[in-house]
Amino acid sequence: MEHPRTTLNNELQGIYGPSAPDHVRWEVYSQGPPNALTWHATIYIDDMNHGYAQSRTRGGAQDEAARQAYNNLKRERR
Repeated sequence: MEHPRTTLNNELQGIYGPSAPDHVRWEVYSQGPPNALTWHATIYIDDMNHGYAQSRTRGGAQDEAARQAYNNLKRERR
């Protein structure tokens, strides 16, 4: 999956249509000293945790959480 957040967004648009953003909530924060931050990202879809990741970069954490959420959605919709 080359662009996990885009792939997830496209999937959510297919499920919810234009109201997709109303169903998604991100929780993103960093911890640690400024020279060694760890970013944490959790994505909630309809208030259910669908993915969590941590990374040295904000985008990396969000991408991995989005990848997990996409995979979880695909499993649920089988």
